[in-house]
Amino acid sequence: MNVTLYISPAENQPGNYLVVVNGDGFYNSVNKKVGGRIRGDDEWFDDTLFSVGGPGIDRVGVGGSFSLSAIVSAGQLNEDWGQDEIYAVVSVEGLSATFRSNTIKGDF
Repeated sequence: MNVTLYISPAENQPGNYLVVVNGDGFYNSVNKKVGGRIRGDDEWFDDTLFSVGGPGIDRVGVGGSFSLSAIVSAGQLNEDWGQDEIYAVVSVEGLSATFRSNTIKGDF
């Protein structure tokens, strides 16, 4: 099971970013609810920045994959002084574990 985070400038929306969390390999969780939280990676504690995916709306697809997305302002991704380190944590209904994505470093 794999979770990948992507962050890119939102098209025709200066100062906003498209945040996408894709997951694959969740074959035993087809049609189960899925949701994600975007966090800022810090030395002492990680900040919860915002959620992606609607509660009860987003589900794992037939192929065991899902895609969650949100358009957010740069301020929502600016998690600390200097460079920001952003990652996603995903929960899938029926699975006790959470799944962490890659970390994206940037100056938002």
